Amino acid sequence: MPFFDGCEMIAYARDAECEEKLYMRWVAGYQLYMGFDEFKKEIFTAQRPGDNRTAEEILDKVRGIIG
Repeated sequence: MPFFDGCEMIAYARDAECEEKLYMRWVAGYQLYMGFDEFKKEIFTAQRPGDNRTAEEILDKVRGIIG
């Protein structure tokens, strides 16, 4: 099998597994409150906490931990 085709197959399988896990999460806790498409949309648009520190501040913190 050509390399690119194998990579596409792996990516498809990974996406299908993620979709199945997301569906099971929805079934277990959210199906009474919202539809699956709405749940999926909400999950993928959730805000992730940001880190407003500069690189120098992070390095100073790491140097303090390392010693």
